Amino acid sequence: MSSKNTIFADLAAGVLWGWLSMVVNAVTGIFPPETGFVHDLGTFGLAGAVNAFVAGGLLSIFMTRLPVRSNLLKAVMISVFVWLALRAGAMMLSHIDPERYHVATWESLQGLVLSALLGALIWLGRKVVRNRRAELAC
Repeated sequence: MSSKNTIFADLAAGVLWGWLSMVVNAVTGIFPPETGFVHDLGTFGLAGAVNAFVAGGLLSIFMTRLPVRSNLLKAVMISVFVWLALRAGAMMLSHIDPERYHVATWESLQGLVLSALLGALIWLGRKVVRNRRAELAC
């Protein structure tokens, strides 16, 4: 299922995820915001869109090769895999320069939960696109 509507759904899910990440962080207070609210709104939205674009692309490539039947689980698996790859890079940076990059367990745990949420949002966006296509086909 690769179409322009699917890509837009993935990007919209990513922007929504970025904004939800800001809300979750405001509630948990795990890490302090770096800049002002408006700047963070754009930054988190853009980062979410990029993250969802990568996860959505990988999902499109590996959709038929994943060992589970549920599309929701497939989307969550891919999203968590992307998070794990980024986390592995962060761990390498913390070993290279521990003064500058340090392991933050609570931030990592929050990131894991948020990556699963991103997968669920990608799945939901694609489901909406699929249902809309079915309605238009009738």
